Amino acid sequence: MLHTTKLVLVRHGASRSTEIEIVGGHSGCRGLSVEGVLQSERLSRRWLRNPPFDRDLAFGGAYCSSMRRAQDTAAIVLSTLELSLTGSSCDLCEIHPGVADGMSWTDVAEKFGQIDVFADPDKSIAPGAESWNQMRDRVMRFLSLLAEKHRDETVLVFAHKGVIDATVATWLNGSPRVLGAGTGNTGITTWLVRTDGRGAIDPALISYNDCGHLEQA
Repeated sequence: MLHTTKLVLVRHGASRSTEIEIVGGHSGCRGLSVEGVLQSERLSRRWLRNPPFDRDLAFGGAYCSSMRRAQDTAAIVLSTLELSLTGSSCDLCEIHPGVADGMSWTDVAEKFGQIDVFADPDKSIAPGAESWNQMRDRVMRFLSLLAEKHRDETVLVFAHKGVIDATVATWLNGSPRVLGAGTGNTGITTWLVRTDGRGAIDPALISYNDCGHLEQA
């Protein structure tokens, strides 16, 4: 028997670490910038009017990465919907940056060189950092488990550009760049993931980088 899980992936709002140009790992993340808070509030108002779940695929849970900028985004959006976070996991985090965490991007480039993670998916940006492929593997394992756990439900996932890129690379079987530069802050990407009793997955992309709420006053 086939079951369907609606995975609604939300990239976090604009971050303070990006604003001050530092690497935002677990230590370097400074949460949302003022702009990021406003973006998250706009998403919350959008979903208050039109929730992303319905009777057929009712709300099953909300999950978040353990990085502060994603946690802040989830808190703003879920509070308006009067929903609680089901859980958080480091498996939903952006690439772990190792010793580069908290450094300025200029210093990282000068000390370790510049790495294109898509062109060199097995290389890391700094000692102790994950490669793109390592991050992708952990993200996809976790999302596959969510799809299996929340059969015939809608799951909200507050995460990062890299997490959404991983789904595009894996489920569309190509480079994340096939869809352009990637998702914007608070952009919504929605997948319908069908699973059978043996755990086989058949994903379908419903929307990508939907930022319509940012165009509204």
